[in-house]
Amino acid sequence: MPVRIEGGCACGAVRYRSPEAPKFSFHCHCRQCQRATGTGHSSLLMVPAASLEVEGELKFFETTADSGNAVSHGFCPDCGCPLISFSAGYPDNRYVMAGSLDNPGGFAPQKAIFAKSAHAWDHMDPKLAD
Repeated sequence: MPVRIEGGCACGAVRYRSPEAPKFSFHCHCRQCQRATGTGHSSLLMVPAASLEVEGELKFFETTADSGNAVSHGFCPDCGCPLISFSAGYPDNRYVMAGSLDNPGGFAPQKAIFAKSAHAWDHMDPKLAD
């Protein structure tokens, strides 16, 4: 099966790929995503957990999302690049950071979630707001 998404961290120690097309693409404006990315939101692709192959070791940090679910954020332990996260509320999915894709130009968000947590300085397409 051909690779549908592929990417990795800045230093190359961690790589990932999935033969399946993403099920959903979105911007998340929750406070935990803001902190995890150091910016106003995270841009994510949701893929089936079973289809995601990861080479290299990730370090995880767990937070509690605005939804109340535990969320684990996976980073490269060498360069600190955020790559993959998963939520206890959606155990069959993994969330890939769009900026870590080898070809991030193909990312097209379908929705913005937790838009009430968005900051005025972080422009959001009003058509995407939840």
